[in-house]
Amino acid sequence: MATSIFREYFKGYEILGELGRGNARVLKARSLQTGELVAIKHFAFNTEPDTLRRFQRESEIMKSIQHEYIVKIIEVHLDAELPYIVMQLVEGGDLRSLLRMHHTLDIATVIRLAHHMTEALDAIHAKAVVHRDVKPENIMYRRLPTGEIHFLLTDFGIAKLREQSDTITVTGASMLTYDYASPEQFNQSKNVSTPTDYYSLGVVIYECLTGLVPFEYEQDDLLMHINRVIASPIPVPRLPAHRSLPPSLMLLMEGLLTKQGSHRLADPVQVRHLLKMAAIEDLRGIRTLPPAEQSETVKYVAPPPPPPTKKREITFIAVVLLLISVAIFFSWTTLVKSNAIAAETTPPDIKPSHVQEVKYNIPSGKRKYLAAPIQAPAIPIEPVQEDIPERTPETNPGITLNNGVYYNDFSDPQDTIWDIGKDETSEFNLADGKYIMKGLADSLSYSTAAKFNLDIHKDFTIMANATHWGDSAGDPFGLNFCGDQQQDSYFVFYITSNGYYSVGALIKDEWKVFVDWTPSANIRPDAGMNMLTVEKHGTVLRFLINDRLEKTLSFTGGFGNYFGLRVDGAQTVSFDQLIVKGSQ
Repeated sequence: MATSIFREYFKGYEILGELGRGNARVLKARSLQTGELVAIKHFAFNTEPDTLRRFQRESEIMKSIQHEYIVKIIEVHLDAELPYIVMQLVEGGDLRSLLRMHHTLDIATVIRLAHHMTEALDAIHAKAVVHRDVKPENIMYRRLPTGEIHFLLTDFGIAKLREQSDTITVTGASMLTYDYASPEQFNQSKNVSTPTDYYSLGVVIYECLTGLVPFEYEQDDLLMHINRVIASPIPVPRLPAHRSLPPSLMLLMEGLLTKQGSHRLADPVQVRHLLKMAAIEDLRGIRTLPPAEQSETVKYVAPPPPPPTKKREITFIAVVLLLISVAIFFSWTTLVKSNAIAAETTPPDIKPSHVQEVKYNIPSGKRKYLAAPIQAPAIPIEPVQEDIPERTPETNPGITLNNGVYYNDFSDPQDTIWDIGKDETSEFNLADGKYIMKGLADSLSYSTAAKFNLDIHKDFTIMANATHWGDSAGDPFGLNFCGDQQQDSYFVFYITSNGYYSVGALIKDEWKVFVDWTPSANIRPDAGMNMLTVEKHGTVLRFLINDRLEKTLSFTGGFGNYFGLRVDGAQTVSFDQLIVKGSQ
């Protein structure tokens, strides 16, 4: 269905937007009782029993484990019409989004990540639980007030108890994420145990350092992939230029990625020790060159060791003892000061700040010459006052809000108020729960808007997720609000995928700029999904990107109660989870 009264399904919560979707959808919500922001994970109606059993198992596992590095469960409602779990909201996002932004992480951050995940794995393994799906998508992060990053493990959907039957193991195997699966998950499923999770952690560490997984799964090449994971040596880590690893971090990665589970480094005490040594080496600038590729048959034991029986074990212990002598001079507590993410990227200096007469394309096919911004060489724009001018809103009824909310997840092409069609300059379509606007002409602007039965003089909100596709990183897209379609007048909150935002309005066939193009660190670049929000509270408008406030402007009136979506130029943007809130 395209619209939903979510309070009917999630009693006591206000739905604010979507955080992501995979086997289930995760929504951002606010408790009406406490005001606390939470995450709600739910499946669709008529979900298959096997899926619900995994859902039940996940909730039971997570409720039984309360740990600072594991996402907490707040409520479980699996007997509801729409089964769901209420979880702790982690505002930062997942590790995958962090890697998309930075490609690799600096060594101090990787050490911190490995430390937090080791603590999380130790906690679940103590409960005889094996996660079986440790990967960047299942590791959340948030920034603490100190600037440090806090990582949390989540998604126990295919986890199992060590004593569970092979039936559950086989079910989970069909849901493996192949890039992070251990050798035994492919050829010895009965031997899946705690070392399995440490292998996956090793793959995550490898990817965070190099930007690549050791063995990338290629579509329709599963047998070849399995053979590589089981038999091929781990490729030598190819690090970014001018970077090498602390010796202990290299040893840790080798130990975690050992092929044979019984020989794999899976003792949390030893992992913690190597991480501590690696942090000290990183602080001191102690580095080593990557080792030559070799097969991995070394058995690791926690220090102090029994009498070694292999030459490799002697070398390993000697290195550890040498590092302990270094640790005497430095405290572990000094290490967290150096855990900033590596290489913050600066958006390219492409500012779509020109204003000129162009054709404005209304989805119905009607076109007329209007003013709209497009990407062009920058020219000076005279400053304007930030007060949005008074306009009389339209009073004709529009779309009725259910309990003050209109929600559209774009899931049903047969039940939508939004334009669908194609002509020589544009294409509007619904696919995979997304509303896709595709422009084919650089000189045109494209929008679709609807009238809502709300009073813009009272508080209102419009928000949507937007994802840019293609190469036109400087072209803007965003939200239209407080518009009058008959007068062709409206306000626009724009962003670009190369990191800029602006606010403007079309007033009497003239484009007015209220916020010139301004760089924002909150915009997820390239094909990252960005949540855009315009909120009116009293006499002010608040503009947010990914739940972070960018700008506040005074509001004295609008043109009308049309709200919608906007794309400029030859680019493709998919929108999702459109929400309009207000009152009559």
